[in-house]
Order: sequence, then C-alpha cells, then structure tokens
Amino acid sequence: MDINNIALVRATNVIPFDGIVKPLSNVPYLCKNTGLSFSSKMSSLLRELRIIPPMDQTRVFEDGYFENMAILSSKILKEYLPYVSDYNSMVLFSLNGICPDDNEHGFANNIFSNKKVAIIEPLSCHINETISLVPTDTAIKGDVVLSSEAIVLIEDNLYDSLSDEEKLIISNNNFTIKLFAGSLKDAIREALQNSGKYIPEVLSLSASTTGGIMPSETSEMQKECINSIAEAYGIPQIKFFDLITSRDSTMPKYDEVCDEFNNGLIVQDYFMVMFLEELLVFLNASKDMIDNVSKNIDNEFFLLKIIDLIKENGIENYKRFLDDYNARLKEKQKDMTLITPQEIVFNKIRQKK
Repeated sequence: MDINNIALVRATNVIPFDGIVKPLSNVPYLCKNTGLSFSSKMSSLLRELRIIPPMDQTRVFEDGYFENMAILSSKILKEYLPYVSDYNSMVLFSLNGICPDDNEHGFANNIFSNKKVAIIEPLSCHINETISLVPTDTAIKGDVVLSSEAIVLIEDNLYDSLSDEEKLIISNNNFTIKLFAGSLKDAIREALQNSGKYIPEVLSLSASTTGGIMPSETSEMQKECINSIAEAYGIPQIKFFDLITSRDSTMPKYDEVCDEFNNGLIVQDYFMVMFLEELLVFLNASKDMIDNVSKNIDNEFFLLKIIDLIKENGIENYKRFLDDYNARLKEKQKDMTLITPQEIVFNKIRQKK
C-alpha cells in the first residue's frame, strides 16, 4: 500500500456545489454552544424554572436514563441560547471509512452516520496541506478543492429536492456524483470498495487501543501505510483537539495551528458580546453594564446579574427577544451578509496594531 490507497472521507450535509469544501473560518457559520459561561448560567435558570425537567430519582438505575436526560437537557438548553460561531481554518476528514458517531463510544455530540452527503477524495491531492494525519481526525488546512477523482455521495431524496439549476451547477464539476438510499455507512463502504484502490475499514475513536482502526485482515497494513506517509511528509499524528491546544513549538507545522484555539475564543466572544449588549438594552439595564460587557464576558457575578434581569422581565419575554435575534442572524447567514469567523479574527488583529 501507498498514499494512493488512502482516501479522505467526510460526512456532511453540505453539498460542494462549487467543488470546494471550505473550513468554518471561511463561511458565515452559526451554531449553539452549550459550553460557554452564559450557557451554564442559563442552564441553571432553566432547571430552577423546571423548564429543564429534574432527574426522576426512581429511574436513575434504568439503562440509558442519564444519557437520554443529558440529550433532552441539551436540546432544551439550546432553544434558549443565542447563535454564536466558531473558528476552524482546517477541514476534518477520516481515512478509508466514516468517522464513528460519538454515541458509539459513550458520548452524545457528533453524529456522522445520519448525514446526507459524503465526500471521498484522494489524500495524495492534499498531502502538502495536511496538518495532522489520524484515521478519525485528519486535518487539511484551508479550502479543499476537489479533484477529478473525487466521489460525492448524495442521498437520493436530497438530490431530488434540488432545483434544476442546482443540479446543473453540481453536474458541471469534474468529480463523480453517486446517489444513495439508506445507510450512509454502507454507501461509503461500497464506494470505497468499488474504487479499485481504497480498502474500507471500520474506524475507532479509541486510538490508544486500536490505533484508530478496528482489527481486520487489512487494518495493520492500513495503519503502517498511514504511519509511513506521516513520517515521509513530516506530518504530526495528533487528534484535532490536542492539535489546536498544543504548545509544543517543536511540533511539525506548529506555526500553522498555534493561534487556532485562541481564534476560536475571539470568534465566540465577538458573538456573545454582540448578543449580550442587545439583550441588556432590551432588559433596560444600566449604561455601565452595557458598556462593560466585553470586559465581563466570563465574569460570574456579571452574568448572574444578567440572569436576575431575565428573571425580573420573565423568561417568556427573553425567549421572544432571543428568537427574534436568532432569526435575524439566520437571515444574514442566508443572504451571505453575516461576517465570517476569519473576518472577525482579521479585524481583531488590525485593532491591536
């Protein structure tokens, strides 16, 4: 095996109409983040108001009860959170297989098997932009322009819902389009098998015990191939979170990722400051509070004062304000007037100069 036998695989809901897979940093991107300081305070308020239901102590020993309650709590919390954004200047892929769903390993965050689109692209076409090479966490820096060897799988119902113009646009690309019905996992495996050069594997998030690939007749050969490619091209083999939080300046390509985590904080803070300033105006807060949001974005006392104002004004009024605020952001995202994460970071850098 060699580099020509390794495929980048990405499960997504985004059809690459222009033949380019773009990182979050380069597109108007919105998400809900339950890990922010304001999110934590809002969660506590929703539990206090019993909008998030309390744990049923008679069911705590039921299989799956805690997991189901965690999923329900997160779903309800997100309904009461503003849109923010995130920063990632890399596009993440798995190798020769679909990335496992987090819930297969006891988590409940990322689900890949229910996506409507998959992209299969030769690693060899992007090896010089590869920042980290891991079976489940391969990171490619910047826009990924698909080659003529790319295969784009699209669920047939999604394809049927496209307009004639959209179908024409995507057909004008030089990659192969294949429609599928049913399991995305099966569609990816079949496409890899039929390629004549890629051997599909079942991947694993337990890298310490499996090396990222579940045992099979070919798994050791695949891992040896990936390791040799990484060594030949001087590419680190580090999972994404460890990659962007690393402070090891001797790591290969460190200068291309050293600001990644901090840039994410800049983008999150930009959106939270914008939201809280508007919210405090709506809540008739003091000018001093409004003017000092950016300095207190993670200050517990400051955030608790905001929660008190929300309680005084009523959670229903907060929800109406929030829904209107979020709808305005979604409209900006739709008409492409929403600022991109990269523009936020560039603006922040210019302000410091």
